[in-house]
Amino acid sequence: MTYLLGAGIFHLIRASEAAHRQALAIKDAQGLLITSELSALRNKLNPHFLFNTLHSIIALTQRHPAAAETAPFQFSDMLRYVLDTERSGSDRVTLDAELDFVRDYLELEQLRLGERLHVDWDLDPDAGDHPLPALSLQPLVENSIKHAFNPHSRPGILQIRTRRDPASGALTMTVRDTGPGVDPAALAASSGLGLRTIERRLQLDYGSRAAMRVNSAPGEGFSVSVTIPAVRAESYA
Repeated sequence: MTYLLGAGIFHLIRASEAAHRQALAIKDAQGLLITSELSALRNKLNPHFLFNTLHSIIALTQRHPAAAETAPFQFSDMLRYVLDTERSGSDRVTLDAELDFVRDYLELEQLRLGERLHVDWDLDPDAGDHPLPALSLQPLVENSIKHAFNPHSRPGILQIRTRRDPASGALTMTVRDTGPGVDPAALAASSGLGLRTIERRLQLDYGSRAAMRVNSAPGEGFSVSVTIPAVRAESYA
């Protein structure tokens, strides 16, 4: 009986160790898959941004040749931002750095859109050092430019708002426009890359601690908010 009891305990310990090793292996594999998918998403998002920005410069050159002279300077700063995040091996930047990038992008777009584009900045002065993935805010702004300003000649307002929650430290970025809005069913069926990519990156990086919320209806403009937790999650949900 003593032998059988000892053998049983030994096998239980061995089985527990094997299960623990298997769990670690599964976790490592999941981590590799997440890293791989995040890299793939960045590789989609960066060319998407570059192509659209170059298209804006071409349009500006055709319509406003004089204004186009300053466009390469904005574009060079934007390109450096994208390349620096790739070279560093980490896509983490501060909110202030992302906002500077967005300002360069909007300066370029305002050369093309002129008085049609009015930007309202409503920024939390205490949130500038919050870390976030590069190109988290710019695609939200680009989405408004594409749908609220490009197809229309009337002026509109683009609002960019940031707030850091004093209790949790979470950062919320909201981009709102006064464009035509969209039916929620049409939005769900859309194949657009920008917003879907941001949402997937948030899921992979932060799990359920991050969120993206979209509010829109025909004739009521478009609003999208992204919430990013204070510290990157150590485990993926």
